[in-house]
Amino acid sequence: MIIRLLRGQVQAGQEGNLVDRLRALGSDRPTPAGFVGATVGFRRASDSLGFLALSTWESVESISAAASGRPDGALPGQSAGELEGITIDLFEVADGPPLPVDAVAGGALGIIWARVAPHAEAAAHDMIRAVGPEVGAAGVAGLHVGRRVIGDHTELLVVASWRDRVALHEFAQRRANGTFDPAFLRLMTEWRFETYDCLAPGSPSLPAPGPAVLLADSKARFVDASVGIEALLGVPAELVLRQTLVDLTPPERRAEAARLWAEFLATGAAAGTFEILRPDGTRLEVAFRAEADCPRPGIHASVLSPADAAPDPRAVRALVAAAFPESEAVAA
Repeated sequence: MIIRLLRGQVQAGQEGNLVDRLRALGSDRPTPAGFVGATVGFRRASDSLGFLALSTWESVESISAAASGRPDGALPGQSAGELEGITIDLFEVADGPPLPVDAVAGGALGIIWARVAPHAEAAAHDMIRAVGPEVGAAGVAGLHVGRRVIGDHTELLVVASWRDRVALHEFAQRRANGTFDPAFLRLMTEWRFETYDCLAPGSPSLPAPGPAVLLADSKARFVDASVGIEALLGVPAELVLRQTLVDLTPPERRAEAARLWAEFLATGAAAGTFEILRPDGTRLEVAFRAEADCPRPGIHASVLSPADAAPDPRAVRALVAAAFPESEAVAA
C-alpha cells in the first residue's frame, strides 16, 4: 500500500472556491483502479489556507495509471494550476490499516514527518505501536505509518486520525512530558508536526479558527493555546503548550519581557505591540491585549493579532470564551 500526500495552499479569500473544488474532486469520474480511500484536511496560515489531500493506493503503478503515468503529478479532477505551492510525496505503508474514504470527516488529522537517526527505525516503530492504546483511548480512530528511503536516510510519516480537534488538544494537555515523547524525538534528526481540520458532513464551509489566545500561569508558562494561534506562529497550538514567554521572545528582548510580565501581573492588564520569535526563527510584530486572572484566578490571557490588522473590539474575556468554546474551565 502507498500513502500519497498532496499539499498546497490558496490565498485568503479563495477558501470557498477551494472547498467547492475539493468536494467535487473526482465526483464526476469513475473510481481509479487501485484506489483505496482518501480524506482532505485544511490548516490556516496568516495569509493563506493550506490543504492536504491524503489518499491510499494499492501500488505506485495504480497512482501512475490514474495520473497519466506520473505518480508525482496531479490526479484527474485536481486543478493544480489554480493552486500554489503544490508538493506531492509518496510513502510505503509500514503499519496500520489504509485510511478509508472520509475516515475522519468532521475530525482532525495529526501528521508527524520525521527523519530517523541511523539504526533507530526499529525502535521508532516499537514506540509508535506502544502509544497506540493511549491515543486510541484519547480519540484516535487509527494510526497509519508510512516510510520511505531518501538517499542514505529513512523518513517516517505518522498519520493520526482524531475524532475531533478538541480530543487532540486535550490529549496534548494531559501529557506531562509534552505532546510527543521526548525519547521518541531523540530518535529523530529532524521532525515537524502539522494538524489539519476535516470538513464535517454537510458543512458548507470551513469553521473560522477563532481568536488567537494564549493562557499562561503566573510564571509565564503557557497552559493553553487556541487554534487561532497557529495562523500567527506557524505551528499547531499543541506545540506551544508548556513553552514560556521567553521561548517566544527574541533573545535580546528577554530581560524586557520578564520586566513587562511582572508589571502586567502587578497591574492586572496590559496592551501594546511586541515582537514574537516564531518557532521557525522568523519574527512577527503583534498587537496584544492581556488580562490577569482571566478566565480564572492564577491563569492570565493574552489576545494576539498582527500589528497591522484591525483589532477585535470585543473584551478580552469575551475573546477567551470564543477561543475556547469547548472548555469547561473557561466557561466557568
